[in-house]
Amino acid sequence: MKNEENNPRRQFIKKSAGAAASLSMFSGLFPNGFINLTGPENDLSRTEKNPLALKRIALIANTYRNSAHADVIATKLFVGIPTDDGMVAPQVQIVSVWIDQIGANDTGVRIAKMNNATLYPTIAEALTMGGDKLAVDAVIYIGEHGDYPNSRLGVKMYPRMNYLEQIFRVFDASNKSVPLFSDKHLAYSWLDSKWVYDRAQELQVPMMAGSSLPYCWRDPMLVHPIGTKITEAVAIGYASLDAYGFHVLEILQCMVERRAGGETGVASVQGLTGPAVWKAIDDGKISKELVDAACNSIKIRAAGNMREIVKDPKAVIVRYNDGLKGAILMLDELVNTGWAYAAKAGGKTVATEFVLDNSMSYSHFSYLTLNIQKFLVSGKPQGPVERTLLTSGIIDMGIRSVVDGGKERKTPFLNVKYSPAAGIEPILPSSPRPTGQSIGPWPPKGYEFIIPDKFKKQ
Repeated sequence: MKNEENNPRRQFIKKSAGAAASLSMFSGLFPNGFINLTGPENDLSRTEKNPLALKRIALIANTYRNSAHADVIATKLFVGIPTDDGMVAPQVQIVSVWIDQIGANDTGVRIAKMNNATLYPTIAEALTMGGDKLAVDAVIYIGEHGDYPNSRLGVKMYPRMNYLEQIFRVFDASNKSVPLFSDKHLAYSWLDSKWVYDRAQELQVPMMAGSSLPYCWRDPMLVHPIGTKITEAVAIGYASLDAYGFHVLEILQCMVERRAGGETGVASVQGLTGPAVWKAIDDGKISKELVDAACNSIKIRAAGNMREIVKDPKAVIVRYNDGLKGAILMLDELVNTGWAYAAKAGGKTVATEFVLDNSMSYSHFSYLTLNIQKFLVSGKPQGPVERTLLTSGIIDMGIRSVVDGGKERKTPFLNVKYSPAAGIEPILPSSPRPTGQSIGPWPPKGYEFIIPDKFKKQ
């Protein structure tokens, strides 16, 4: 796997140190120290031969700057994970890093050096640590953010499949696969997403992927018991279908996959914008009762008539193979930064707000990070990768439908069947809304340079 190519970028990043950091790096960062949220019985990073050993992680990222996904996930694994119950010490150790785009606003190079993680010039070298075979215990790929072109459909063409393929090549050449987490979509198109999933299956890669939304606060707490009868469900969000519609679909899917019979796949997808959204509600294609229930669960929202407030509504209608009716709606001016879910479940209407942390710590990513970490040390995904395969395909088909004038698209290829793994439940916040260490103080001493501009005092 060695690559002796000589270039300025290689010479620059080879200057970083290569020694692994120890747990002593955490002392003094926070006055109250650290807690183990999962308990010592779940501390799977330790072994009988080396009780203090931590799983060695390779971090692969498109870009690493303040507030980017690499920052709000990986920085927590470097310095500690803020939660409602206090700071949680990482049980993994990022030892190698590859960053695609290192710009003037980069913070990843500095953070990696501060924590003795080696920066490598290629993905392969980050996984092999400069050798010939896989040399890490797990991999995190954060393929969000960065400067990449848009497709003809207006979708940002993140090179997720390209970089995951390079990771898979190392696994294949090493005749060994390790846990792999991939942030957000599997890829920007269904065909690429299916390739990623199939390749992971071929190589028997333990894989987890997706959004932070399934792991954030819910007010009120709502988790459907496995086997709940659900006939219709909607999820609410805001902004573009490309970037944020995926998050709303992950809200919808993480809830409805728990229904009686499990996930059966999707028969058709229809994407709508503007007046066509209101018509779909009037015609009963989207339940007005559920839309109202979901919106009403959002604590901070605009007052008034939805149709007068929202200038450009967007929706994706999902028809599941088992007859379940699903939909997501993007209602920008009404909910502003709100997320919600409502369903007809167990013979009644239920609804909840999915709550994010808007403080400097972005602690909804803390709970995603806790779930990533547990997966990396156990090898058992905290959420099924099939969920993200399906949401990646639905959002692609929804956008294609919008571009095609709202024509419903039959989707026999989205015949993705799965059920949540028995005995595995995600780590979720115990409070309905962020509290305690989740809302600060953050960042730890010495990391003030990661404070986003919007939080800096003028």
